[in-house]
Amino acid sequence: MNRKRQLKSTGFIIGSASVFVCFFVLFFSVSQKNRTFAQMNKDYQSSDTYQEESLLDRARFVTKRDGEATIVVLGSSVTFGKGATLEQPVWGELLENELNQTDGVKATVINRGYSGYSTADLISKNKIEAVIQDKPDIILFELCLINNNRYPQNDIGQTKADIQLIMNAFKEQLPDTLIILQTANPTHYDQVVLEQGKVAYDQYNDEIAEYVRTNQWPFIDTYHLMLNEMEEQHLSAEAVLSDAVHPNGDGYYVWFELLRDRLAVPVKMLH
Repeated sequence: MNRKRQLKSTGFIIGSASVFVCFFVLFFSVSQKNRTFAQMNKDYQSSDTYQEESLLDRARFVTKRDGEATIVVLGSSVTFGKGATLEQPVWGELLENELNQTDGVKATVINRGYSGYSTADLISKNKIEAVIQDKPDIILFELCLINNNRYPQNDIGQTKADIQLIMNAFKEQLPDTLIILQTANPTHYDQVVLEQGKVAYDQYNDEIAEYVRTNQWPFIDTYHLMLNEMEEQHLSAEAVLSDAVHPNGDGYYVWFELLRDRLAVPVKMLH
């Protein structure tokens, strides 16, 4: 009986020691990884590259640090991809394909576009919290102005407050995440006042774009860039839209090309 107790006690000691060794190895490994992670961040943030950082620079750095960059595209149905095709997919998927063909970059794009959503909907339906839970390295935030402008039209002052609240949440919860804001595509309603006493879509874009620039947030004014591109290429709205609002495959590709042209532009120059 004593022999059994002795063996049991020895087994317990050996088992405990094994657990302790495993815990120590795991703790050391995690600690070492955290130190390496912190040092890489410190080195990058003191580098010349960081001073002129672009979206591509950030994606390349995170790939080197973590093995992969996580990018969230956030917005409305024109981020989700309504009107896109398998042959010519939405701009977020095109972006992922482009980045994964770029030397030194491996990226995954998470699509958090929601049909019919305004900025108020993103907040009230906890979609901002969902993005925070993704812990992305980069966020491309399409500002939902198509829906904020329509049926019913959200007050522009409230839209500004929504954007500020969202940006505050991101900066507090994701302080190391690169966030770039975007307007969306032109529609058939650009100069149509949809409700008495309200403003048209182009006016809405103008005022929100000015607000974003005043806050000095990295910004791609897709709306005006697409209008300019359509004029240069002699493209009508019908040529780039699948209906009155949503781009078709060609429209999403024009959007993506404008984004691609700015991947290597320093974010402080995006305005």
